[in-house]
Amino acid sequence: MVWQNMEWTDHFVLITPMWWGGLPAKLEGLLDRILLPGKAFDTRNPKWGLPAPMLTGRSARIVITSDTPGWFLWLAYRNALIRQLRGQILNYVGIKPSRFTHFVGASHPKPGIVDAWLKQMRKLGTTGT
Repeated sequence: MVWQNMEWTDHFVLITPMWWGGLPAKLEGLLDRILLPGKAFDTRNPKWGLPAPMLTGRSARIVITSDTPGWFLWLAYRNALIRQLRGQILNYVGIKPSRFTHFVGASHPKPGIVDAWLKQMRKLGTTGT
């Protein structure tokens, strides 16, 4: 079912928690099972020595929840999760541009913050920005 939705979508939306600095294992496994050679990328016709992407013409919005502040992710890890998702997964299969939204303080949000997140998600859903 997930693959069938990937085939027809113009815009891919993924909402995930950051788990130990990366994707949750089950989500990583799902991506491993649906983004397969011959479906998501073509190993028979490489471009510049890399498999040719097969999911071009699509864009993505990734929403990440975590307790780690964005400044720390950048400073300590150089945004490793975002670089992995954008460069090593989405761009690899042709999904670009990909835009990211990061909600911080997810375990114990301050009063009113969830409402602010929902407002931001509504805006993203209607305007895309």
